[in-house]
Amino acid sequence: MERCRIGSAPQNEWYFFNHKDRKYPTGSRTNRATNAGFWKATGRDKCISTSYSKIGMRKTLVFYRGRAPHGQKTDWIMHEYRLEEDISGNTEDGGGAVSLSSLVLLIVASIQRTS
Repeated sequence: MERCRIGSAPQNEWYFFNHKDRKYPTGSRTNRATNAGFWKATGRDKCISTSYSKIGMRKTLVFYRGRAPHGQKTDWIMHEYRLEEDISGNTEDGGGAVSLSSLVLLIVASIQRTS
C-alpha cells in the first residue's frame, strides 16, 4: 500500500475531516474503535477560543493495538478539533449541505519516543 505524499519532504502528520461517529445511535459516546485497535483519550479537552469567545475544543488521543483494556500503546497520536456550535450559519437541510458542527478535523501523527 502506498502512502499519500505531498512534496518531497517526509510527512509526519496527516489531516482528515470526518463526521462525528456515535457508538450508539441515541447516545453521545463517540466510536473510536478500528479493526486493528482503538483510540484512547488522554488528559482533558483543551479549549480553543478567540479573545471574545470559545469557538471549539481539542481532544488528544493515543492509538492502542488490540482490544481494551489490554491494548498495546503505539507511537501514533491524534488531535481531534471540533466546533462547539456551528459558527458558519450552515444547517443540515437534506439538500446536501453539511453543518460544520457535525464534522471534526483530525490530525494524525507518529511521534518518536525517547528512552
